Amino acid sequence: MMRDGSTVSMAGDGDAPAERGRRGAGMVMLAGVITTALTLLGVWWLDNNTTDFNVMGWYADYVIPAGALLVGMAAGSGYGIASYLTGYRIRRGLLLAVLAVQLGAYAAAQYLEFRSITREGPLVDEDGETLTFARFYHLRAISFTWTEHGVTGKPIGQWGYLFLGLGVLGFALGGVIAPAVLMKKPYCEACALYMKSRTLALVPASVRARRVSKKDPAAQAAYQDEQARAAADADAVLSKVAAHAARGDALAIRSTLASHPSRGPEARRAGKLPARLRIGLVRCRQCAAGYLQPAMLTGQGRGIRVRALERVAMPEGTARLIADA
Repeated sequence: MMRDGSTVSMAGDGDAPAERGRRGAGMVMLAGVITTALTLLGVWWLDNNTTDFNVMGWYADYVIPAGALLVGMAAGSGYGIASYLTGYRIRRGLLLAVLAVQLGAYAAAQYLEFRSITREGPLVDEDGETLTFARFYHLRAISFTWTEHGVTGKPIGQWGYLFLGLGVLGFALGGVIAPAVLMKKPYCEACALYMKSRTLALVPASVRARRVSKKDPAAQAAYQDEQARAAADADAVLSKVAAHAARGDALAIRSTLASHPSRGPEARRAGKLPARLRIGLVRCRQCAAGYLQPAMLTGQGRGIRVRALERVAMPEGTARLIADA
């Protein structure tokens, strides 16, 4: 309200975030549509200018549409790139919109291919009837064949719909992989930016695995005691770090973790243990906000399991001091 009693509308200020949100969503969708169009154009060019190079026809174990997934990932890369660069966060609604656009783009590409084939005149089937797009796609489905070692098998009939459907599904799911990954990435709501993550330390939470005879109870008990002490030591390190973080003592945090580096020979040895505690720093690239994200890692290789623990809050500015140090 002004001094003379009149009021001033603040609608412009309230509309600014909404307007930025609409602009960000538009840029994300536009980037995704562009990469999708370019990818499908590339697939069409390969199909028409090469032999035996049908990317969409690559299947792993006969049922996994590996080629369609790869093409879908390339097509949907624009959504993820634009989201990360603009800072516009992909949420469930936009993810569903991306899925719908990918399905629509695939259908449009199939129709444009049909129009390209028939641009010099309509196609006719064995009965002399003009082929519609629906009839054309039906014949493509029932004419689906497998080619192995250069030998093409017989058409599989109605089962072709299943494998074409798997291809469509693979393309659509591949397109949402990048956006789905970004949905789980830490995000600073205040700055509208994705946050950076960095491993600060890798703390042993177990001892090396070794065989202990089941017929030796004393050795079994000693081994279990070693494992328990290692787990307790890791908990003690985390508790100490959390106490320093609560006070915003960045120097003490770095000092506590100095004996547990995230890189180098010692880190590699810790990484080979059955269990290890990873302490990561998550911070905003623009403001001073940040926190510590501990996680317990177990197993090795493809069997590795990551269990995120409760994040450790820190006073504003602490994350920047830790990163600068």
